[in-house]
Amino acid sequence: MARILFAWELGTGYGHIGAFLPAALKLREHGHEVAFALRDLSRFESFLGRHGFAPLQAPVWLPDTPTFPPAVSYTEILFRVGFLNVDGLTGMLKAWRQLLHLVRPDLAIVDHGPTALLAARWLGLRRAVFGTGFASPPRLRPMPSFRSWAEVAPQRLVESEQRVLAVVNEAMARLGGPRLDAIADLFDVEEDFLCTFPELDPYPQRTGARYWGAASTWDDGTAAEWPAGRGAKILVYLVPTYGNLEKVLKQLAELSCRSLVHVPRLSVTPSSRAYSSNVVFCDSPVRMRPALAECDLVVCHGGHGTVAQALLAGRPLMLIPLYIEHLLTARRVVDYNAATMVHPESKSPNYRQLIWDALDGAHSDKAEAFASKYKDFDSDGQTESIAVRCEELLQF
Repeated sequence: MARILFAWELGTGYGHIGAFLPAALKLREHGHEVAFALRDLSRFESFLGRHGFAPLQAPVWLPDTPTFPPAVSYTEILFRVGFLNVDGLTGMLKAWRQLLHLVRPDLAIVDHGPTALLAARWLGLRRAVFGTGFASPPRLRPMPSFRSWAEVAPQRLVESEQRVLAVVNEAMARLGGPRLDAIADLFDVEEDFLCTFPELDPYPQRTGARYWGAASTWDDGTAAEWPAGRGAKILVYLVPTYGNLEKVLKQLAELSCRSLVHVPRLSVTPSSRAYSSNVVFCDSPVRMRPALAECDLVVCHGGHGTVAQALLAGRPLMLIPLYIEHLLTARRVVDYNAATMVHPESKSPNYRQLIWDALDGAHSDKAEAFASKYKDFDSDGQTESIAVRCEELLQF
């Protein structure tokens, strides 16, 4: 029996934990012990605790950072999480070292965890990257821009890489660890579990990749209970911190549709429940497979797991991205013509119109084409393949 650590350091939402849960269960079924070091433990019990797993708190970067221009590359994301602060990065690496010594994993599987990857490299651990591709950029020097729609000066990418490399290598020199020649060295791992599809990869320029397909938890959650009556069914997943949440919900209520809404911790805005009978709220995540089979449209922020599940079910989307990872996924789906999108800079979006546009037959046709293309994708088979590959890595 081997011990496998799943480490999640950056990002938000259900997706990171939910995506790995099937693989964790399968690895345990194969006789291995799976440990978790997680950025956010608030949703641990809902997804992992009830399956008997135990959590550890992942070291995370807490200080406020200077105001930077919007990041254009993975390297510039590192600006914001301690990779421009030698003392801070050194402390984070020491914390990860302590955690890794405590767990003593035979394999570390890392989702959006640059400091975890660096610490595992320092200690010579076997390691793999797991995720949607956003936190596993193409191995180029310098790291490429992910804002393909904007002009980014090549020199900016070079200078950003040099700034981060100088800090990383000074921290590693203090700790007696190996230096990096490029940020791409962070991703010198035994396996890259790219749990996405080419159409959703935030780096369309990526070549030679093995796509494992989207990893997600289809069957966890509560049963969907739709409003009574007629009209298209809309499944809505939004967060309570979205500034226009009230406006979205009011415009949903004005549609001749039936909306089932999940907003985590909606009790912080109790007035949000005062809508017409064609909008109902579910306090817990719904069981996605049957809900998607019944609905006509999905409204969400663009989290990869929800988007992928919707497309695999042949459902179009209306997307409201909040973060750059959402935006990259949303743009890929819009380019594929299976979704409409609220642009992050839009001052007064017309949600009603975007929803009606998304329900248009052309978007539904493209979503159904995606589902047809991947009709043979088997999430259970994918999970088994990931577990088998992990076992192969343990033999090296």
